[in-house]
Amino acid sequence: MSGDEDNGQSRSERLRQRRQSRDDASQTAETEKPSQTSETSEGSKTSKTPEASKISETSKPSASSVKEERIGTYMYLAESQKKDVDRLYNVLKADFEYEYDVEFEKNRHFFPLVVQYGLEGLDGLDASEVKDRLNSV
Repeated sequence: MSGDEDNGQSRSERLRQRRQSRDDASQTAETEKPSQTSETSEGSKTSKTPEASKISETSKPSASSVKEERIGTYMYLAESQKKDVDRLYNVLKADFEYEYDVEFEKNRHFFPLVVQYGLEGLDGLDASEVKDRLNSV
């Protein structure tokens, strides 16, 4: 168990520090980049829809992480469900990022979609319909 408490830090503290270092390094790299593709980036901006622009704003590296903005919620899934979630995320991520050239993050974008549309799918079900859905899972 001493591996979980290296140098008196918990695993979450080490991950937070590692993530912060990575974010700091990427922000430094972005500010040091010369504007080499201003024409191509302007052309790609005009093809973005308002929705992509809105998501683009939330995708930019910010001072706060998703963990600081939202409440952590953990769940346990069957292995097949986990595979389905991961597969769908990867497909949507690839399609979205190819189409809009904007990062599609799992915790910031994908999981809120899964929860919102999952809630909408369950809203209004009666007890017998819930039981039927549970039996099909």
